[in-house]
Amino acid sequence: MFWAFEREALANRPDKIMATQSSTSLQDLIREDFLTCKICYDLYVVPKILPCLHTYCQKCLEPLVENGTIHCPECRLQSEAPGGSVGLKTNFFINSLLELFQMKRNKDLECTVCSSAQKVVAATARCLDCKDFLCQICSQGHCCSRLTLHHKVVNLEEFLAGHYDTEVRFLQELWCQDHPQEALRFFCDTCSMSICRDCRMLDHFQHKVVSMSSAVQRKRPSVEQLIKSLQGTITCISEQEKAVEEAMDKLKVESERVKEKICKYVEDITTYIFAQKDCVLAKLNAFLTEQLERFCLAQKELQSQKDKAMNTQEFSQRILCVGKDSEILHLEGMIRTRVEELQAHRLPQLQSQIPELTIAWDEPQQLSEGSIFSLVFPGEQPTRNAQQLELGSESLTSLGEESGEVMGTPSDSDEDSLTSESDSHFKSPFSSTGWSRRAGYAFSFALDPSLTKQKPNITGIAVVPHSGQVVLLDQANAEIKQYSAFGHFEGVIPLPASNSVFCGISVCGKILACSSETHLFFLNLDGLFLRKLQLRGSESSYPLASYGDSYVAVSEGTLCSISLYSPSGACVGRVQPDNYHGGKFLFIAVNSWEEFVVSDFIKKQIVVMEKSGVVLNVLNPSTSLLAKPFSICVDEDRNIFVIDQFKVIQFSPYDNTGKVVFSGQGQMGRPRVLAIDGNNLILVREDGNTHVFYLYGRLL
Repeated sequence: MFWAFEREALANRPDKIMATQSSTSLQDLIREDFLTCKICYDLYVVPKILPCLHTYCQKCLEPLVENGTIHCPECRLQSEAPGGSVGLKTNFFINSLLELFQMKRNKDLECTVCSSAQKVVAATARCLDCKDFLCQICSQGHCCSRLTLHHKVVNLEEFLAGHYDTEVRFLQELWCQDHPQEALRFFCDTCSMSICRDCRMLDHFQHKVVSMSSAVQRKRPSVEQLIKSLQGTITCISEQEKAVEEAMDKLKVESERVKEKICKYVEDITTYIFAQKDCVLAKLNAFLTEQLERFCLAQKELQSQKDKAMNTQEFSQRILCVGKDSEILHLEGMIRTRVEELQAHRLPQLQSQIPELTIAWDEPQQLSEGSIFSLVFPGEQPTRNAQQLELGSESLTSLGEESGEVMGTPSDSDEDSLTSESDSHFKSPFSSTGWSRRAGYAFSFALDPSLTKQKPNITGIAVVPHSGQVVLLDQANAEIKQYSAFGHFEGVIPLPASNSVFCGISVCGKILACSSETHLFFLNLDGLFLRKLQLRGSESSYPLASYGDSYVAVSEGTLCSISLYSPSGACVGRVQPDNYHGGKFLFIAVNSWEEFVVSDFIKKQIVVMEKSGVVLNVLNPSTSLLAKPFSICVDEDRNIFVIDQFKVIQFSPYDNTGKVVFSGQGQMGRPRVLAIDGNNLILVREDGNTHVFYLYGRLL
């Protein structure tokens, strides 16, 4: 049986060059740089191959073995090496190439047949079968001997030039490590390893063994398929590489865009500041000219009165000194009259009207620490600077990190003076970047005391779609007050008769909805009663909001739910947040994505949820600026505005921190309710006085 395997192995040895092999590719491999270790930069000595297919000298790898593992110096792949570098697989492929390389490296070769210690004969030929270098005589005899008649003897120069490298590679033998004199000519399927003839007869006698050529023929298709499958991996990596390049290009473009926006912003704000400077200096010069003219007129009048008094004094002195008694008596009455006229003349009272300068961004800490620009990188939450500046009669919010906002807060005593000055705020030529919107004071309007029986108590606000008309629910006087979009009083709508007070109001299309304890009233916009509905629960107040002209949303307090009623009075749905208990829903708003935003009076937080009840976000004091959230509203970009004590805080859909856009503590009555109409933020105080702020700057 063994001899059959031996004959099969010998019969399948290649005796000539295969037509598909290329000597050029082999010649490329047999070069010094390919056979050089990347650690010691010398030719490999006992080359060991790692699982990542990188090869190094055995001695070079030994210092890299640590705790039975080794990291490849090139790709850092970790491999198991329990026996050190000695136990790693030897790279026989490199070994065979080294043998060929070193053989061709020596140019002074001697005949291995007839050379001896006493006589050295230069070789002129090489027998590829015997692997002997032959001199001219030995090569002639080699070709004549019957035993070596069919051996292939080639010219030494051609051999060293690499003309026969492929044939030499096929005739090279791999020697068994356990039996150095035996070549590896068999493959043990049981142990999955190459073996020699002695291994076959000894350790592997009972194993399944095939010839090396048969094993290669069987394994070659799977290896070729594996190599072929790498093409897909290479293509995928190339696509990813292309994606990375595109991402890099996009990053550069976006970076340039951000740079341009920063530079544009700086240019705009510089232009704006210089325009402010020119405007203020022009006002100062006009004021100075006017005041100087007044002073000059007063100065001339004073000089005139002084001249008159001095002339009268001089004339009277002369009369007394040189005048006769009759002349003195004759002129005494005239002198007395003149002196009394001069003394009776009232000198002009000049009031000091020196203007006081306030600079919004004049806090040293703000100028040194406040950031106008900030970059929010992926995975980070944007932070907001809510630092306040109290400047006289104005409360100005600092610029913040994303260009911020500057907003005047009017007080009762200085609304008129603010109107002209604040125009420069909301007419700013530059717009906001990032998520933040800025607000500038536009105008105010107050309730006429003559039109109210009792001190107003505003508990609800709504804006009539398309007209911009503002309606305020006055709980104390049981009526709805109507104002135009510009704050002009337009009339009063009396509320229906009820045994309880009204608290909530909303406009749904052409329907005016009002809540009074556990009842919901529907009126038309002229105040005509339409219908009355019973609400769920037993709350004392039910805040309302509308989603376009589709339905009215009713916040149901301790039930922690929302009921939806169509304009026809039908209940069209209920919103119950998942696993939410122990709170009390108060004010409510519905944004353009039909997401419900409610303030929880007990838990002191804001809940954002879908119509299905899925909670999207929860804003509370631990994650934001909130302390006691009250009335809320939303704009068309889903920004949330909430009254929190004396402040109005804005939240973007993508930020939980919030930003103070208004602070009026100590300046005015506590903000009560608010609403948004387009770009106008309408803020109503406890006493019913209403302030309108213009919002500018949109989401990117």
